[in-house]
Amino acid sequence: MSTSSSAPCARTLVQRTLTHLAQPADLNHQGDVAGAVIFRLIDHAAWLATLEYSNGPTATRAVKRLEFLNPVREGGLLHACAQIERVNNTSIEVRTTVTATYWSGWADDPEDLAAPPTPVASAELVFVAIDVTGTPRAATPVPGTRPSSENLYLHQAAASGYRRASP
Repeated sequence: MSTSSSAPCARTLVQRTLTHLAQPADLNHQGDVAGAVIFRLIDHAAWLATLEYSNGPTATRAVKRLEFLNPVREGGLLHACAQIERVNNTSIEVRTTVTATYWSGWADDPEDLAAPPTPVASAELVFVAIDVTGTPRAATPVPGTRPSSENLYLHQAAASGYRRASP
């Protein structure tokens, strides 16, 4: 899975995209990607967005809406895009959309370009920010204390004893 992030809002609300290649193990008895596989991708993309925004652990609290729009065949490249919509005291509301893209042939043939994305699913989830004991905590980090992804990575690496090789 790959991820990307952008900051479309003034408060730097997080948008997170996960990508997954539909494989034979993902298929149901009808030959389509199982709904559980799609929901897992939705939940993971939304969770990553809330985790980064709140600078700490979160848990899925509720699925307000989940709609499956079109089936996905094996080989489809699923893209789950999660966008934080609203932040309350301890909860974070996330809207996630899933699309699928397919290729019909070889990349060197101009006739075989990827087809337009197919809408697959749409969901609205609610997460709650939690502390190490599982108790709800404030969903927003203290202003100015939210580390960048790189600083968070370096902090975690230093805490684990990992040292980057010198050039």
